[in-house]
Amino acid sequence: MPDADHVTGFASRGTLEAFLEGRLTSVHGLAVTICDVVGLKQVNEQENFLAGDAVLRNAADRLRNAAAGADLLARLGGDELVAVFTGPEAAARASATVKLLANGSPSPPLRAGMLVAQADDTRAALLNRLYATVRRS
Repeated sequence: MPDADHVTGFASRGTLEAFLEGRLTSVHGLAVTICDVVGLKQVNEQENFLAGDAVLRNAADRLRNAAAGADLLARLGGDELVAVFTGPEAAARASATVKLLANGSPSPPLRAGMLVAQADDTRAALLNRLYATVRRS
């Protein structure tokens, strides 16, 4: 992947945005699972960034395993990771990913949620709703 995040190996936010832009109007069914790594900032501050990177890699592995078959895995921001699903089963796959994360290993702790793209979503609107979704989780 040419534009990959160096810590997680996931796609970068730029790749995510391009992916969404190209699919919001053309794909029937787009859903996104988002997870937030709880306590990452504290690990970075109390230990060091290398320890924080290890926590983030572990979280990425958890999402990668829970979201097998995702169309795209990306690092949205500092401690937010997403899995994007497309097609008629997108919502069910995203929901199943959230459940797997909730029932999986408690380390590192993750807050996870999901949303389904709406017909009138723009890339910016979808990303804003993603951030709101993870804050409510």
